[in-house]
Amino acid sequence: MKKNAILSICIIAITIVLASFMEWDAIGVEEDLYFSTDLTLKELARRNGVPAKEILHILSHEDMTAWDLPLDVPIKNLDIDAAKIEHALEHIMEEDRPIVNVLKYVLWAIWISLVLNVVLSLKNIKRFRIVILLLTVLVFGVLLGATPNPMESIVKLFKVFNNMEGDPKAVIVSFILFSLFSVVGSKMLCSWGCQLGTLQESIFNIPIFKKKYKFQLPFVVSLSIRLSLFILFLLLLFGVGVGIKNFVIYHHVNYFKIYNVHDLAVFALYSSPIFVLASLFIYRPFCQFICPFGLYSWLLENVAINKIKIIEDKCTKCQKCVEICPTQAMKGIYEKKRRYFLPDCWSCGACIEVCPTNAIKYGYNEELARDNKIRSG
Repeated sequence: MKKNAILSICIIAITIVLASFMEWDAIGVEEDLYFSTDLTLKELARRNGVPAKEILHILSHEDMTAWDLPLDVPIKNLDIDAAKIEHALEHIMEEDRPIVNVLKYVLWAIWISLVLNVVLSLKNIKRFRIVILLLTVLVFGVLLGATPNPMESIVKLFKVFNNMEGDPKAVIVSFILFSLFSVVGSKMLCSWGCQLGTLQESIFNIPIFKKKYKFQLPFVVSLSIRLSLFILFLLLLFGVGVGIKNFVIYHHVNYFKIYNVHDLAVFALYSSPIFVLASLFIYRPFCQFICPFGLYSWLLENVAINKIKIIEDKCTKCQKCVEICPTQAMKGIYEKKRRYFLPDCWSCGACIEVCPTNAIKYGYNEELARDNKIRSG
């Protein structure tokens, strides 16, 4: 507990420094959009401090032929409604909210610290978790909006490599912060802080069709789908081996935009009922099958500081923890067939609460492993 308290203080301090550094130049500066049809797209982008590719990317959401627009021709001479270009530029500028972004990152650090040091040591974790999930939806989604979010942190990182993002510094710092939040504990951010993940789980918690809690797709299936989608994203973004380039497939399944409905892609908008229905029957379907950050945080689980561990001399082999786990994570931990690359563990704490002998603990990975070794010795 003491080590996690120190760790939390460090994470909060690092978050304040990095988030402030990321947005320092923009805080207190009112950025006015400059638009004129006499400018070329290249000139318009330069005057507003955004990449021309980012403007084309927004325009391509409605029409992929936008990528063919010449950059050196005045906007008034282009075969496109100038209002659409202005709207695309407005969209880019609207997402730049420095004070809100800094506040959101700092709140995430505090939020995760409270969960790590307080909630996961309580007896009635499930009851508190239901409330915290709803609060996360309200605070980080409804009040503070769709962005920033974990998924876009990794998508924008690759867009930077393709010259489709205007502020590489902000993108890189965002990626670092989300990585730190995930290394603190297995999928700690995804589980307790992600505005879309908590929305899905809140829907899943609606107590209808109780048999759904026993249904789990094999981890190899969810991992294969998620990995295949990520590879497809890279191929379509960089145009490797395919006839399409600069296409961001995750934009079309970006359900984070539910919190900013007017920004939802057409496919995401019309498939939203399917998203809600799937969330009702499957535990976090977007996280398990689509989210690229979910894939990345799964890799980070192998180096996570805090994890679920079984204290072997207390375990009675009742397997209640395996039964209550919403994924195959606890099955992997219990069977001990391998140490690394186990199924996704969302650090929900259900296994801790259900264990009748207090044989399951959440804490420093190496400390718990050492305790087991001492007991067995």
